[in-house]
Amino acid sequence: MLGLARLIFLCCAALILSGLAVGQEEIRNFDVVIEVETNGDIRVTETIDVNVEGRDIRRGIFRDLPASFQDSDGTGTLPYRYTILSVRKDGEREPYSRETIGNAVRVQIGDPNVYLDYRVHSYEIRYLVKNMVRYSEGFDEVYWNATGTYWQFPILSASADVRFPDGAQMVDANAYTGYGGSAGRDYDYRGNGTSHVFRTNRPLSPREGLTVSVSIAKGVIDPPSLSDKGWLWWARNGALTALITSFFGLLIFYQRSFDRVGRDPTKGPVFPQYEPPKGYSPAAAHHIYYRGFRGHDGLIGSLMFLAANGHMRIDVDKNDKKKTTLSKQTSGPASAVTAELASFHSRLFSGKAAVKLGEKYDADFTKAYTQFRKKISGKYGSAYFKWNLIYLIIGGILSVAAVAFAIAQVSYWSGWHTLLVVSLAGLNGLFMYLMPAPTEKGQDVRTHLQGFRLYMEKAEKLQLNSVEVGSDAPPPMTVERYETFLPYAVALGVEKPWTKHFERLIPEEAKNYNPGWTNVSARTFGSMGGMTDGMVSGMSSGVSSALPQSSSSSGSGGGGFSGGGGGGGGGGGW
Repeated sequence: MLGLARLIFLCCAALILSGLAVGQEEIRNFDVVIEVETNGDIRVTETIDVNVEGRDIRRGIFRDLPASFQDSDGTGTLPYRYTILSVRKDGEREPYSRETIGNAVRVQIGDPNVYLDYRVHSYEIRYLVKNMVRYSEGFDEVYWNATGTYWQFPILSASADVRFPDGAQMVDANAYTGYGGSAGRDYDYRGNGTSHVFRTNRPLSPREGLTVSVSIAKGVIDPPSLSDKGWLWWARNGALTALITSFFGLLIFYQRSFDRVGRDPTKGPVFPQYEPPKGYSPAAAHHIYYRGFRGHDGLIGSLMFLAANGHMRIDVDKNDKKKTTLSKQTSGPASAVTAELASFHSRLFSGKAAVKLGEKYDADFTKAYTQFRKKISGKYGSAYFKWNLIYLIIGGILSVAAVAFAIAQVSYWSGWHTLLVVSLAGLNGLFMYLMPAPTEKGQDVRTHLQGFRLYMEKAEKLQLNSVEVGSDAPPPMTVERYETFLPYAVALGVEKPWTKHFERLIPEEAKNYNPGWTNVSARTFGSMGGMTDGMVSGMSSGVSSALPQSSSSSGSGGGGFSGGGGGGGGGGGW
């Protein structure tokens, strides 16, 4: 037992001694010289002696300088204006990079391909900071966080030497040590003419720092120049100015663009039209009226049109009315079918006699439907309606750029900024509505379709059964007329009122309606309205089932203090 205890003791002693032999990564000296220029700029030279042991410091160190400071009026922050003058290591120029990370300007020093020797290395960072003198009523002050309070290493000794131009008369000199917000006084002070030196008299722990404040009588430092005042005004008001300018500039751009391409051609009055535009299929009517495809109504109307004209048969499964079979027929006249419908019919039944909807995904049906939509969009798109997207895209890009600039520029965000951003969004939304415009041809055809839709929607009010055939009044309702226009009613979204008019105006024919192009009748669904609703909803479900299904996923799962004034930041190794 005694031998085991002795062995354990010797091992522990060896571990302790080996730990003592390994040096600590630390900053041995952190010396800062702050040279104050008569124009209010300061030149800062930081000499940082760092002991390198290859743990946190392998290739070099980084110095984080704050990117902004509190505005003197207390309403926001202003950006520091740094100019890196030189970076050296052990007296030689050293490569470095500069980037902004959050509210820090990081100067990363070292070569990523070169590892440091394990010893003390001396880094020198020289940089210029614009307009860092604080102007008060009775004195001018330099208030500077010399070391920063975010270092990850202890600092054994730190000093700050504030040097003013000749003739400066000191009013007050103070320093503060400790963590951010502390008012520690662990330092020694020595004043020598225009030089004021502060040195810590105890080591600083990680995240402790040294801040100095020296005030001098007025007369040595020049007041802010006109350019300095202009920069300050822009820093405070630039974001708001940019947003205001962008709003009115965008308004002018949109107004001129609207006058050029966005005004609708003259539109005549909408009167009931008793026939669809000649040569336009239900899908074409749907696309022109809605200025694009909306759901599957254009397709369903086209299928019913092909069936009613003898080119296919539509059979609904009596046990599951969401399943529909389309069977190829060739008894109808080819002249009744437009070129795009003929192409769709050919692709739909390519190599097969029937197509079943409502069971599973059908690649052939999807391909035929996709090609059909492309043909309709190509033929009845830009020739009838122009979205003028290029103007909206340019306006959107300008708006995003203006907001991004304002966010990057702003010293503080107010309600006025928010109001202007909302106004820019509203302006874009307004012209998204106004900018699209029909062509003259599109305007004429769409006006005709509006009149035709009005006729099918309000047919009963027009008292269609009270007029004689051949008069100028609307023609009377017949089974043939109802059936001929039903595909257009489906495509234009008025199949329900069109069917109700049929049922109310000629109820006996509606009750016994039994079309030859489908296996269902009014009796199958209990009424004409039930039949139409059942066919349209069933075919819509069948079409959706035959098309690719989307998927989704989710988951959850002296009045001062250390750290005050300008300067600050921190650093570490890499």
